[in-house]
Amino acid sequence: MQRDFDVVIVGARVAGSSLAIHLAERGLAVALLDRAVFPSDTVSTHVIYPNSIARLDRLGVLDQVMAHRPPPLYTAWYHQNRSFVAPHTMEAGRDWAICVRRTTLDNILLERARAAGVTIATATQVTGLIGSGTPDDPVRGVNAYRDGAALSFNAGIVVGADGVQSTIARLLEIERERVMPSQTMLYYAYWQGADSRNTQDFFFEPPWVCAHFPADDDHHVITMNGPVSLRKDIVDMEAFYRDRIAAIPQLAGRLRNARQVSKVKGSPRLAGFYRQHTGPGWLLTGDAAHFKHPASAQGIGDALQAAEMLADSIPAGDWQTAYPAWREAASHDMYAFCEFLADVPTDQGMRRTLDIAIHNPQAARAIVDIWSRSIAPWDALALVPPMLQAAGPSPEAVLARYAAPAPARLAS
Repeated sequence: MQRDFDVVIVGARVAGSSLAIHLAERGLAVALLDRAVFPSDTVSTHVIYPNSIARLDRLGVLDQVMAHRPPPLYTAWYHQNRSFVAPHTMEAGRDWAICVRRTTLDNILLERARAAGVTIATATQVTGLIGSGTPDDPVRGVNAYRDGAALSFNAGIVVGADGVQSTIARLLEIERERVMPSQTMLYYAYWQGADSRNTQDFFFEPPWVCAHFPADDDHHVITMNGPVSLRKDIVDMEAFYRDRIAAIPQLAGRLRNARQVSKVKGSPRLAGFYRQHTGPGWLLTGDAAHFKHPASAQGIGDALQAAEMLADSIPAGDWQTAYPAWREAASHDMYAFCEFLADVPTDQGMRRTLDIAIHNPQAARAIVDIWSRSIAPWDALALVPPMLQAAGPSPEAVLARYAAPAPARLAS
């Protein structure tokens, strides 16, 4: 079977579905492909901040998301029997975040794309590109395989929205650039029946950070973040995870009557990176294009923001230049901040930070607003000297430690 489209998007989760919705509503013929069958889970940080909640509202899916009852969440940090709680700066009438499992969020977005007129092909594995991606032979579509049948999808643009291990990037031989190593790993499981407040809670027990995110449909995401150097010695991750969270009395108390309803999932491979974003007939978006350490919780928000940018840039025809320039500016400071987030916390640093946040509500809000992107990281860090000292004097000072972008592959 062979069909023609304006845009073919490979990857039907947040990055792909949100872009498909925007483009279809602008009158483009869009195909959305994914090898998964939905609802389908994927590793995620789950949290959606006020700026991204507003984007879900603009996509027309927020009411459906909220029907799954994710509680509104302020942010709380705990360390050595002290804590602070802070809201975010208000955006579109909300000063709180939500936590939503990807089985819920991705499926809602996929069905919204279907309703917008997008052609959906799940359980579909992309096997190759039509065109090599050079100026003389631009990408013109993809070949795929589903239910024993070969398929071809022709398009003016092929979008790789297929995550860190992007098939489109692999087929184009697009390498990772400006790689930022991580000193920490992240694992989590879903629970039901946990006691909770309307907060996302971070329990700092250096060198470990565990967190509790009340989520949709009475689920709870319980995370464990610690030194990646220890991963090689962990034989039974399930047992290690349970022992780690049991060692935090406040968290263990919340789980006393709860039950774990998933296996532990996560990864020690959390290095940040960029990839070349565009080329003849193709582009990458979401984690396929740029990945930040999950402690930044920016994956969902970045995907939604990029979809809005590309929804204007693709119809305008300037996406090959405007989109990479936009990404560079939009990601610059937060990527630098991720070096700090990817490091292992210390008791001394946490004590000094809570000394300030407990007694200075403006500083406490500035800290949590870094994640909702309503303040630039280094503007917030100026109010919290111990964090600034650990993070470095400026984004430029941090990013100077990483290689400059490599020359564009096969540039014309």
